[in-house]
Amino acid sequence: MRALRGVALATLVACAGVGRVQAAETAPVPEAADSGAVELLARNMYFEAKGEGRKGMLAVGWVVLNRMADGAFPTTVDGVVEQGCQFAWVCGPGPHEPTDRRAWRQALALADKLLGEQPPTDPIRGSMWFRRADGDDPGWGGRVAPAVRIGNHLFYAKTSRLPRPTAKPAEALRVAER
Repeated sequence: MRALRGVALATLVACAGVGRVQAAETAPVPEAADSGAVELLARNMYFEAKGEGRKGMLAVGWVVLNRMADGAFPTTVDGVVEQGCQFAWVCGPGPHEPTDRRAWRQALALADKLLGEQPPTDPIRGSMWFRRADGDDPGWGGRVAPAVRIGNHLFYAKTSRLPRPTAKPAEALRVAER
């Protein structure tokens, strides 16, 4: 079942267009999302972005999905979330129990949608990393670039996944030189 869900997710991300990523049409997942995966994804979204509201938590959820589809990362929610200390809350001191009931309910609902048959649109343009916008430059070099800012976080995508700037027509270049 996990392998089928991973293939469906990989297809979803691979079929996404350049620019704003849209959910692709995929075959329905035969069973409901694994409750353990939903809860772990919700915890990750809650602890990483509960202060950013729905859009911030959705963005963090998409980071996990985009990594699962990439091939350089594990293909399961638990594999991605628990890989090293990629997400601060996993290796940070506890407690790791949600305390804000409203934000936790929202995170659970979003996680269920993200792992369901028709996930919401990816607002982060295929990003697989994020950091606080007011933090130091991560020094990731030219392989990744900021794709979008949501709240206090910058989301980064592989430069190969971002739209290329279009060349200016010759007439526009001549006018610009005057």
